[in-house]
Amino acid sequence: MWTKPYGMKEGFLIGGGLIVAGLMLELSGGPVAWDAFHWPVNGIVLACFLAFIAIIFLLRKKVYGLHFIGTSKAAIPALIYAVVLTVIMGLTRQTVDGMWLNNILSFWPFVLIYVYITVILGQVVLSKVRRLVTQQNHSLTSYLSPLTSILNHLGLFLALTTATLGNADMQRLKMITLKGEPEWRTLNQEQQIVEMPIAIELKEFVMETYDDGKPKRFASEIQILTKSGNNIQTTVEVNKPVDVDGWKIYQYGYDTQMGAMSQTSILELVSDPWLPLVYTGIYMMLAGAICFMLLAIPWAGGWRQVRKHPKHALAIAVVIVAAFFCVHHFMPILHSDTLVPALQSPWFKPHIIAYMLAYTLMASAAVIALYLLIRSKQGSLDNIVYIGVALITIGMLFGALWAKEAWGHYWSWDPKETWAAITWFAYLAYVHYRQIPTHQPKLALWVLLISFVLLQMCWWGINYLPSAQGSSVHVYG
Repeated sequence: MWTKPYGMKEGFLIGGGLIVAGLMLELSGGPVAWDAFHWPVNGIVLACFLAFIAIIFLLRKKVYGLHFIGTSKAAIPALIYAVVLTVIMGLTRQTVDGMWLNNILSFWPFVLIYVYITVILGQVVLSKVRRLVTQQNHSLTSYLSPLTSILNHLGLFLALTTATLGNADMQRLKMITLKGEPEWRTLNQEQQIVEMPIAIELKEFVMETYDDGKPKRFASEIQILTKSGNNIQTTVEVNKPVDVDGWKIYQYGYDTQMGAMSQTSILELVSDPWLPLVYTGIYMMLAGAICFMLLAIPWAGGWRQVRKHPKHALAIAVVIVAAFFCVHHFMPILHSDTLVPALQSPWFKPHIIAYMLAYTLMASAAVIALYLLIRSKQGSLDNIVYIGVALITIGMLFGALWAKEAWGHYWSWDPKETWAAITWFAYLAYVHYRQIPTHQPKLALWVLLISFVLLQMCWWGINYLPSAQGSSVHVYG
Protein backbone atom coordinates (compact mmCIF):
# COMPACT_ATOMS: atom_id res chain seq x y z
CA MET A 1 0.00 0.00 0.00
CA TRP A 2 1.21 3.49 -0.99
CA THR A 3 4.16 2.04 -2.89
CA LYS A 4 4.88 3.40 -6.35
CA PRO A 5 3.22 3.02 -8.74
CA TYR A 6 -0.10 3.59 -6.97
CA GLY A 7 -3.01 1.36 -7.90
CA MET A 8 -6.75 1.40 -7.48
CA LYS A 9 -6.44 0.57 -3.77
CA GLU A 10 -4.82 3.93 -3.22
CA GLY A 11 -7.48 5.49 -5.43
CA PHE A 12 -10.23 4.04 -3.23
CA LEU A 13 -8.42 5.24 -0.10
CA ILE A 14 -8.23 8.79 -1.47
CA GLY A 15 -11.94 8.69 -2.31
CA GLY A 16 -12.71 7.21 1.10
CA GLY A 17 -10.70 9.98 2.74
CA LEU A 18 -12.79 12.57 0.91
CA ILE A 19 -15.97 10.85 2.12
CA VAL A 20 -14.73 10.99 5.72
CA ALA A 21 -13.65 14.62 5.33
CA GLY A 22 -17.08 15.40 3.89
CA LEU A 23 -18.85 13.79 6.83
CA MET A 24 -16.75 15.83 9.25
CA LEU A 25 -17.62 19.03 7.39
CA GLU A 26 -21.30 18.05 7.36
CA LEU A 27 -21.29 17.42 11.11
CA SER A 28 -19.36 20.56 11.98
CA GLY A 29 -20.79 23.12 9.57
CA GLY A 30 -23.90 21.68 8.00
CA PRO A 31 -24.60 21.21 4.28
CA VAL A 32 -23.00 23.18 1.46
CA ALA A 33 -24.55 26.66 1.25
CA TRP A 34 -24.87 26.97 -2.52
CA ASP A 35 -26.83 30.23 -2.21
CA ALA A 36 -23.61 31.94 -1.09
CA PHE A 37 -22.03 31.41 -4.53
CA HIS A 38 -23.53 34.47 -6.20
CA TRP A 39 -21.47 36.65 -8.52
CA PRO A 40 -18.70 37.68 -7.95
CA VAL A 41 -18.06 34.95 -5.36
CA ASN A 42 -18.53 32.15 -7.91
CA GLY A 43 -16.17 33.92 -10.34
CA ILE A 44 -13.48 34.16 -7.67
CA VAL A 45 -13.99 30.50 -6.70
CA LEU A 46 -13.68 29.43 -10.35
CA ALA A 47 -10.46 31.44 -10.81
CA CYS A 48 -8.97 29.94 -7.63
CA PHE A 49 -10.05 26.45 -8.68
CA LEU A 50 -8.39 26.83 -12.10
CA ALA A 51 -5.21 28.08 -10.42
CA PHE A 52 -5.33 25.12 -8.03
CA ILE A 53 -5.56 22.68 -10.96
CA ALA A 54 -2.68 24.43 -12.75
CA ILE A 55 -0.48 24.23 -9.62
CA ILE A 56 -1.19 20.50 -9.25
CA PHE A 57 -0.21 19.98 -12.88
CA LEU A 58 3.01 21.96 -12.53
CA LEU A 59 4.03 20.03 -9.40
CA ARG A 60 3.06 16.58 -10.70
CA LYS A 61 6.68 15.62 -11.55
CA LYS A 62 7.92 16.58 -8.10
CA VAL A 63 5.08 15.02 -6.09
CA TYR A 64 4.07 11.54 -7.26
CA GLY A 65 0.66 11.72 -5.55
CA LEU A 66 -0.25 14.71 -7.72
CA HIS A 67 0.81 12.80 -10.83
CA PHE A 68 -1.41 9.90 -9.76
CA ILE A 69 -4.50 12.14 -9.76
CA GLY A 70 -4.44 12.32 -13.54
CA THR A 71 -4.44 8.54 -14.08
CA SER A 72 -7.19 6.02 -14.78
CA LYS A 73 -6.44 4.27 -11.47
CA ALA A 74 -7.50 7.44 -9.68
CA ALA A 75 -10.47 8.11 -11.98
CA ILE A 76 -12.10 4.66 -11.67
CA PRO A 77 -12.53 4.68 -7.85
CA ALA A 78 -13.80 8.27 -8.08
CA LEU A 79 -16.38 7.21 -10.66
CA ILE A 80 -17.44 4.25 -8.51
CA TYR A 81 -17.88 6.49 -5.46
CA ALA A 82 -19.90 8.89 -7.63
CA VAL A 83 -22.09 5.98 -8.82
CA VAL A 84 -22.77 4.79 -5.26
CA LEU A 85 -23.61 8.25 -3.92
CA THR A 86 -25.76 9.06 -6.94
CA VAL A 87 -27.60 5.72 -6.59
CA ILE A 88 -28.47 6.77 -3.03
CA MET A 89 -29.85 10.01 -4.43
CA GLY A 90 -31.81 8.08 -7.05
CA LEU A 91 -33.42 5.86 -4.41
CA THR A 92 -34.35 8.55 -1.88
CA ARG A 93 -36.77 11.43 -2.22
CA GLN A 94 -34.85 14.68 -2.50
CA THR A 95 -36.11 17.92 -0.95
CA VAL A 96 -34.58 21.39 -0.84
CA ASP A 97 -34.79 21.53 2.96
CA GLY A 98 -33.86 17.86 3.45
CA MET A 99 -30.97 16.72 5.57
CA TRP A 100 -28.04 14.50 4.64
CA LEU A 101 -29.15 11.86 2.11
CA ASN A 102 -32.46 13.64 1.43
CA ASN A 103 -30.61 16.67 0.06
CA ILE A 104 -27.56 14.99 -1.35
CA LEU A 105 -26.68 17.83 -3.75
CA SER A 106 -25.67 19.80 -0.65
CA PHE A 107 -24.18 16.76 1.13
CA TRP A 108 -20.44 17.37 1.60
CA PRO A 109 -19.23 13.83 0.70
CA PHE A 110 -21.19 13.99 -2.58
CA VAL A 111 -19.85 17.46 -3.39
CA LEU A 112 -16.23 16.56 -2.58
CA ILE A 113 -16.31 13.44 -4.78
CA TYR A 114 -17.63 15.45 -7.72
CA VAL A 115 -15.04 18.18 -7.09
CA TYR A 116 -12.36 15.46 -7.07
CA ILE A 117 -13.65 14.15 -10.41
CA THR A 118 -13.45 17.68 -11.79
CA VAL A 119 -9.85 18.00 -10.57
CA ILE A 120 -9.03 14.71 -12.34
CA LEU A 121 -10.67 16.06 -15.51
CA GLY A 122 -8.51 19.18 -15.31
CA GLN A 123 -5.32 17.13 -14.98
CA VAL A 124 -6.26 14.93 -17.93
CA VAL A 125 -7.05 17.95 -20.12
CA LEU A 126 -3.74 19.68 -19.36
CA SER A 127 -1.83 16.44 -19.89
CA LYS A 128 -3.54 15.75 -23.23
CA VAL A 129 -3.02 19.33 -24.45
CA ARG A 130 0.66 19.20 -23.54
CA ARG A 131 1.06 15.86 -25.31
CA LEU A 132 -0.76 17.15 -28.38
CA VAL A 133 1.42 20.26 -28.61
CA THR A 134 4.74 18.43 -28.12
CA GLN A 135 4.08 15.34 -30.27
CA GLN A 136 6.37 14.74 -33.24
CA ASN A 137 3.90 12.91 -35.48
CA HIS A 138 1.75 15.47 -37.30
CA SER A 139 -0.58 13.13 -39.20
CA LEU A 140 -4.36 13.56 -38.96
CA THR A 141 -4.86 10.27 -37.12
CA SER A 142 -2.26 11.20 -34.51
CA TYR A 143 -4.25 14.35 -33.70
CA LEU A 144 -7.73 12.80 -33.71
CA SER A 145 -7.40 10.56 -30.65
CA PRO A 146 -5.97 13.16 -28.21
CA LEU A 147 -8.30 15.83 -29.61
CA THR A 148 -11.27 13.53 -28.94
CA SER A 149 -10.09 13.03 -25.38
CA ILE A 150 -9.64 16.79 -24.90
CA LEU A 151 -13.14 17.53 -26.23
CA ASN A 152 -14.74 14.95 -23.93
CA HIS A 153 -12.81 15.82 -20.76
CA LEU A 154 -12.71 19.60 -21.23
CA GLY A 155 -16.38 19.67 -22.24
CA LEU A 156 -17.39 17.79 -19.09
CA PHE A 157 -15.08 19.95 -16.97
CA LEU A 158 -16.59 23.14 -18.37
CA ALA A 159 -20.18 21.93 -18.05
CA LEU A 160 -19.70 20.69 -14.46
CA THR A 161 -17.91 23.77 -13.14
CA THR A 162 -19.99 26.47 -14.83
CA ALA A 163 -23.34 24.75 -14.25
CA THR A 164 -22.55 24.23 -10.56
CA LEU A 165 -21.06 27.66 -9.83
CA GLY A 166 -23.53 29.47 -12.07
CA ASN A 167 -26.57 27.87 -10.44
CA ALA A 168 -26.71 30.56 -7.74
CA ASP A 169 -27.03 33.25 -10.42
CA MET A 170 -29.87 31.47 -12.19
CA GLN A 171 -33.32 32.92 -11.53
CA ARG A 172 -36.46 30.84 -12.08
CA LEU A 173 -39.64 32.76 -11.39
CA LYS A 174 -43.33 31.87 -11.77
CA MET A 175 -45.82 34.41 -13.11
CA ILE A 176 -49.56 33.86 -12.91
CA THR A 177 -51.25 35.87 -15.65
CA LEU A 178 -54.98 36.58 -15.92
CA LYS A 179 -56.64 37.32 -19.24
CA GLY A 180 -56.73 41.04 -19.95
CA GLU A 181 -54.71 42.06 -16.87
CA PRO A 182 -51.02 43.11 -17.21
CA GLU A 183 -48.78 41.39 -14.65
CA TRP A 184 -45.23 42.26 -13.57
CA ARG A 185 -45.01 40.34 -10.31
CA THR A 186 -43.54 36.87 -10.01
CA LEU A 187 -42.87 34.33 -7.30
CA ASN A 188 -39.43 32.89 -6.62
CA GLN A 189 -38.77 29.38 -5.29
CA GLU A 190 -39.23 30.67 -1.72
CA GLN A 191 -42.68 32.00 -2.72
CA GLN A 192 -41.50 35.59 -2.31
CA ILE A 193 -42.80 38.30 -4.64
CA VAL A 194 -40.26 39.61 -7.16
CA GLU A 195 -41.13 42.56 -9.42
CA MET A 196 -39.98 42.17 -13.01
CA PRO A 197 -38.61 44.79 -15.44
CA ILE A 198 -41.22 43.59 -17.96
CA ALA A 199 -45.01 43.30 -17.83
CA ILE A 200 -46.96 40.49 -19.48
CA GLU A 201 -50.64 40.48 -20.39
CA LEU A 202 -52.47 37.27 -21.34
CA LYS A 203 -54.54 37.90 -24.45
CA GLU A 204 -55.78 34.36 -25.04
CA PHE A 205 -55.14 30.86 -23.75
CA VAL A 206 -55.27 28.23 -26.49
CA MET A 207 -55.67 24.49 -26.03
CA GLU A 208 -56.02 21.62 -28.49
CA THR A 209 -56.96 18.14 -27.28
CA TYR A 210 -56.91 14.58 -28.55
CA ASP A 211 -60.12 12.60 -28.97
CA ASP A 212 -59.75 11.23 -25.44
CA GLY A 213 -59.56 14.74 -23.99
CA LYS A 214 -55.84 14.73 -23.22
CA PRO A 215 -54.02 17.97 -24.06
CA LYS A 216 -52.34 17.93 -27.45
CA ARG A 217 -51.13 21.53 -27.36
CA PHE A 218 -51.52 24.48 -25.06
CA ALA A 219 -50.15 27.96 -25.53
CA SER A 220 -50.56 31.55 -24.42
CA GLU A 221 -50.98 34.50 -26.73
CA ILE A 222 -49.35 37.30 -24.76
CA GLN A 223 -48.36 40.94 -24.98
CA ILE A 224 -45.02 41.94 -23.44
CA LEU A 225 -44.19 45.50 -22.46
CA THR A 226 -40.49 46.15 -21.76
CA LYS A 227 -38.81 49.03 -19.90
CA SER A 228 -37.56 50.42 -23.21
CA GLY A 229 -41.17 50.80 -24.33
CA ASN A 230 -41.23 47.90 -26.78
CA ASN A 231 -44.63 46.28 -27.17
CA ILE A 232 -44.22 42.65 -28.24
CA GLN A 233 -47.09 40.43 -29.38
CA THR A 234 -46.08 36.77 -29.34
CA THR A 235 -47.16 33.23 -28.49
CA VAL A 236 -45.39 31.07 -25.93
CA GLU A 237 -45.98 27.32 -25.74
CA VAL A 238 -44.31 24.16 -24.53
CA ASN A 239 -40.95 23.60 -26.29
CA LYS A 240 -41.17 27.10 -27.79
CA PRO A 241 -40.02 29.66 -25.21
CA VAL A 242 -39.70 33.36 -25.98
CA ASP A 243 -36.52 35.44 -25.38
CA VAL A 244 -36.96 38.97 -24.05
CA ASP A 245 -34.26 41.18 -22.49
CA GLY A 246 -32.15 38.30 -21.15
CA TRP A 247 -35.16 36.33 -19.92
CA LYS A 248 -36.66 33.17 -21.40
CA ILE A 249 -40.41 32.87 -20.97
CA TYR A 250 -41.83 29.33 -20.81
CA GLN A 251 -45.38 28.01 -20.86
CA TYR A 252 -45.57 26.33 -17.46
CA GLY A 253 -49.22 25.60 -16.71
CA TYR A 254 -52.84 26.73 -16.67
CA ASP A 255 -56.10 26.27 -14.75
CA THR A 256 -56.52 22.51 -15.20
CA GLN A 257 -60.09 22.59 -13.85
CA MET A 258 -61.13 24.99 -16.63
CA GLY A 259 -59.08 23.21 -19.27
CA ALA A 260 -59.46 24.82 -22.69
CA MET A 261 -61.64 27.53 -21.13
CA SER A 262 -58.86 28.60 -18.75
CA GLN A 263 -58.59 32.35 -18.16
CA THR A 264 -55.27 31.84 -16.38
CA SER A 265 -51.84 30.95 -17.70
CA ILE A 266 -48.80 30.18 -15.57
CA LEU A 267 -45.52 31.28 -17.12
CA GLU A 268 -41.98 30.62 -15.98
CA LEU A 269 -39.31 33.27 -16.49
CA VAL A 270 -35.71 32.08 -16.45
CA SER A 271 -32.46 34.08 -16.42
CA ASP A 272 -29.25 32.03 -16.73
CA PRO A 273 -26.16 34.23 -17.31
CA TRP A 274 -23.76 31.26 -17.25
CA LEU A 275 -25.68 29.37 -19.95
CA PRO A 276 -23.27 30.16 -22.86
CA LEU A 277 -20.39 28.55 -20.95
CA VAL A 278 -22.49 25.50 -20.08
CA TYR A 279 -23.60 25.16 -23.69
CA THR A 280 -19.97 25.41 -24.83
CA GLY A 281 -19.17 22.42 -22.63
CA ILE A 282 -22.19 20.48 -23.87
CA TYR A 283 -21.36 21.04 -27.54
CA MET A 284 -17.72 20.11 -26.93
CA MET A 285 -18.89 16.85 -25.38
CA LEU A 286 -21.19 16.22 -28.35
CA ALA A 287 -18.29 16.72 -30.76
CA GLY A 288 -16.09 14.48 -28.59
CA ALA A 289 -18.75 11.75 -28.43
CA ILE A 290 -19.13 11.74 -32.22
CA CYS A 291 -15.34 11.53 -32.69
CA PHE A 292 -15.13 8.79 -30.04
CA MET A 293 -17.80 6.79 -31.88
CA LEU A 294 -16.01 7.18 -35.21
CA LEU A 295 -12.75 6.02 -33.64
CA ALA A 296 -14.47 3.02 -32.04
CA ILE A 297 -16.02 1.76 -35.28
CA PRO A 298 -13.71 -0.97 -36.65
CA TRP A 299 -13.78 0.21 -40.26
CA ALA A 300 -11.31 -1.96 -42.19
CA GLY A 301 -10.47 -4.25 -39.29
CA GLY A 302 -14.14 -5.09 -38.82
CA TRP A 303 -14.47 -6.46 -42.34
CA ARG A 304 -11.30 -8.50 -41.90
CA GLN A 305 -12.72 -10.04 -38.72
CA VAL A 306 -16.01 -10.82 -40.48
CA ARG A 307 -14.17 -12.69 -43.24
CA LYS A 308 -11.93 -14.45 -40.72
CA HIS A 309 -14.71 -15.44 -38.26
CA PRO A 310 -18.00 -15.37 -40.22
CA LYS A 311 -19.91 -17.51 -37.67
CA HIS A 312 -18.95 -15.25 -34.76
CA ALA A 313 -19.85 -12.16 -36.78
CA LEU A 314 -23.23 -13.66 -37.71
CA ALA A 315 -23.96 -14.57 -34.08
CA ILE A 316 -23.14 -11.04 -32.91
CA ALA A 317 -25.28 -9.55 -35.68
CA VAL A 318 -28.24 -11.76 -34.67
CA VAL A 319 -27.86 -10.70 -31.03
CA ILE A 320 -27.75 -7.00 -31.99
CA VAL A 321 -30.80 -7.28 -34.27
CA ALA A 322 -32.75 -9.20 -31.61
CA ALA A 323 -31.79 -6.61 -29.00
CA PHE A 324 -32.91 -3.81 -31.32
CA PHE A 325 -36.37 -5.32 -31.79
CA CYS A 326 -36.69 -5.90 -28.03
CA VAL A 327 -35.74 -2.31 -27.28
CA HIS A 328 -38.12 -1.07 -29.98
CA HIS A 329 -40.95 -3.19 -28.57
CA PHE A 330 -40.41 -2.14 -24.95
CA MET A 331 -40.39 1.59 -25.75
CA PRO A 332 -44.15 2.18 -26.13
CA ILE A 333 -43.57 5.92 -26.34
CA LEU A 334 -42.29 5.35 -29.89
CA HIS A 335 -45.68 3.99 -30.93
CA SER A 336 -47.87 6.56 -29.18
CA ASP A 337 -50.29 8.67 -31.23
CA THR A 338 -51.12 10.90 -28.26
CA LEU A 339 -47.84 12.46 -27.20
CA VAL A 340 -48.07 15.03 -24.42
CA PRO A 341 -46.97 18.57 -25.43
CA ALA A 342 -43.55 18.21 -23.76
CA LEU A 343 -42.72 15.32 -26.14
CA GLN A 344 -43.64 17.25 -29.29
CA SER A 345 -40.18 18.61 -29.92
CA PRO A 346 -37.58 18.46 -32.73
CA TRP A 347 -35.26 16.93 -30.09
CA PHE A 348 -37.61 13.99 -29.46
CA LYS A 349 -36.55 11.71 -32.32
CA PRO A 350 -32.76 12.34 -32.12
CA HIS A 351 -32.87 11.84 -28.34
CA ILE A 352 -34.91 8.62 -28.55
CA ILE A 353 -33.02 7.19 -31.55
CA ALA A 354 -29.61 7.75 -29.90
CA TYR A 355 -30.77 6.04 -26.72
CA MET A 356 -32.52 3.24 -28.60
CA LEU A 357 -29.33 2.40 -30.51
CA ALA A 358 -27.29 2.69 -27.30
CA TYR A 359 -29.65 0.36 -25.41
CA THR A 360 -29.43 -2.08 -28.29
CA LEU A 361 -25.64 -2.19 -28.20
CA MET A 362 -25.48 -2.35 -24.40
CA ALA A 363 -28.05 -5.16 -24.29
CA SER A 364 -26.00 -7.05 -26.89
CA ALA A 365 -22.81 -6.48 -24.90
CA ALA A 366 -24.50 -7.72 -21.71
CA VAL A 367 -25.71 -10.92 -23.42
CA ILE A 368 -22.27 -11.61 -24.89
CA ALA A 369 -20.57 -10.80 -21.56
CA LEU A 370 -22.87 -13.23 -19.74
CA TYR A 371 -22.09 -15.91 -22.35
CA LEU A 372 -18.33 -15.34 -21.96
CA LEU A 373 -18.57 -15.56 -18.17
CA ILE A 374 -20.66 -18.75 -18.23
CA ARG A 375 -18.37 -20.43 -20.76
CA SER A 376 -15.20 -19.05 -19.12
CA LYS A 377 -14.10 -17.58 -22.42
CA GLN A 378 -12.33 -14.34 -23.25
CA GLY A 379 -13.36 -11.78 -25.79
CA SER A 380 -13.23 -8.04 -26.37
CA LEU A 381 -16.47 -6.08 -26.38
CA ASP A 382 -14.74 -2.72 -26.46
CA ASN A 383 -15.94 -1.59 -29.89
CA ILE A 384 -19.59 -2.36 -29.10
CA VAL A 385 -19.42 -0.73 -25.67
CA TYR A 386 -17.46 2.33 -26.82
CA ILE A 387 -19.98 3.04 -29.58
CA GLY A 388 -22.77 2.50 -27.05
CA VAL A 389 -21.15 4.92 -24.57
CA ALA A 390 -20.84 7.52 -27.33
CA LEU A 391 -24.54 7.10 -28.18
CA ILE A 392 -25.55 7.31 -24.51
CA THR A 393 -23.55 10.53 -24.27
CA ILE A 394 -25.20 11.94 -27.39
CA GLY A 395 -28.67 10.92 -26.20
CA MET A 396 -28.09 12.39 -22.74
CA LEU A 397 -26.82 15.70 -24.14
CA PHE A 398 -29.68 15.92 -26.64
CA GLY A 399 -31.98 15.39 -23.65
CA ALA A 400 -30.27 18.24 -21.77
CA LEU A 401 -30.71 20.62 -24.71
CA TRP A 402 -34.33 19.50 -25.07
CA ALA A 403 -35.01 19.96 -21.35
CA LYS A 404 -33.73 23.54 -21.56
CA GLU A 405 -36.23 24.32 -24.32
CA ALA A 406 -39.11 22.46 -22.67
CA TRP A 407 -38.72 23.20 -18.95
CA GLY A 408 -36.08 25.91 -18.63
CA HIS A 409 -33.30 23.75 -17.15
CA TYR A 410 -30.77 21.52 -18.89
CA TRP A 411 -30.13 19.38 -15.81
CA SER A 412 -32.13 19.37 -12.58
CA TRP A 413 -31.21 15.96 -11.14
CA ASP A 414 -34.71 14.72 -11.89
CA PRO A 415 -34.87 10.96 -11.03
CA LYS A 416 -34.58 10.07 -14.73
CA GLU A 417 -31.57 12.34 -15.13
CA THR A 418 -30.06 10.98 -11.93
CA TRP A 419 -30.18 7.40 -13.21
CA ALA A 420 -28.90 8.52 -16.61
CA ALA A 421 -25.84 9.95 -14.83
CA ILE A 422 -25.43 6.75 -12.80
CA THR A 423 -25.51 4.61 -15.95
CA TRP A 424 -23.12 6.91 -17.79
CA PHE A 425 -20.57 6.95 -14.94
CA ALA A 426 -20.77 3.16 -14.63
CA TYR A 427 -19.97 2.63 -18.31
CA LEU A 428 -17.22 5.28 -18.12
CA ALA A 429 -15.69 3.20 -15.31
CA TYR A 430 -15.58 0.27 -17.76
CA VAL A 431 -13.99 2.43 -20.47
CA HIS A 432 -11.26 3.64 -18.11
CA TYR A 433 -10.72 0.20 -16.59
CA ARG A 434 -10.09 -1.32 -20.02
CA GLN A 435 -7.33 1.25 -20.56
CA ILE A 436 -5.34 -0.20 -17.66
CA PRO A 437 -2.85 -2.73 -19.12
CA THR A 438 -3.16 -5.00 -16.05
CA HIS A 439 -6.97 -5.08 -16.01
CA GLN A 440 -8.76 -8.36 -15.29
CA PRO A 441 -11.00 -9.43 -18.24
CA LYS A 442 -13.56 -11.17 -16.00
CA LEU A 443 -13.91 -8.14 -13.75
CA ALA A 444 -14.44 -5.97 -16.83
CA LEU A 445 -17.30 -8.27 -17.91
CA TRP A 446 -18.86 -8.01 -14.46
CA VAL A 447 -18.65 -4.21 -14.67
CA LEU A 448 -20.56 -4.44 -17.95
CA LEU A 449 -23.31 -6.57 -16.40
CA ILE A 450 -23.67 -4.28 -13.38
CA SER A 451 -23.80 -1.26 -15.69
CA PHE A 452 -26.56 -2.90 -17.71
CA VAL A 453 -28.59 -3.54 -14.54
CA LEU A 454 -28.26 0.16 -13.70
CA LEU A 455 -29.34 0.94 -17.26
CA GLN A 456 -32.63 -0.87 -16.60
CA MET A 457 -33.38 1.54 -13.76
CA CYS A 458 -32.75 4.47 -16.11
CA TRP A 459 -34.86 2.91 -18.88
CA TRP A 460 -38.03 1.80 -17.08
CA GLY A 461 -37.24 1.17 -13.41
CA ILE A 462 -37.74 4.79 -12.32
CA ASN A 463 -41.45 4.49 -13.17
CA TYR A 464 -41.81 2.30 -10.07
CA LEU A 465 -39.56 4.22 -7.67
CA PRO A 466 -41.43 6.03 -4.88
CA SER A 467 -38.82 8.80 -5.11
CA ALA A 468 -39.92 9.55 -8.69
CA GLN A 469 -43.68 9.55 -8.17
CA GLY A 470 -45.04 13.08 -8.31
CA SER A 471 -41.59 14.62 -8.64
CA SER A 472 -40.27 13.44 -12.02
CA VAL A 473 -41.20 15.21 -15.22
CA HIS A 474 -40.18 12.03 -17.05
CA VAL A 475 -42.99 9.92 -15.58
CA TYR A 476 -45.84 10.69 -17.96
CA GLY A 477 -48.21 8.10 -16.53
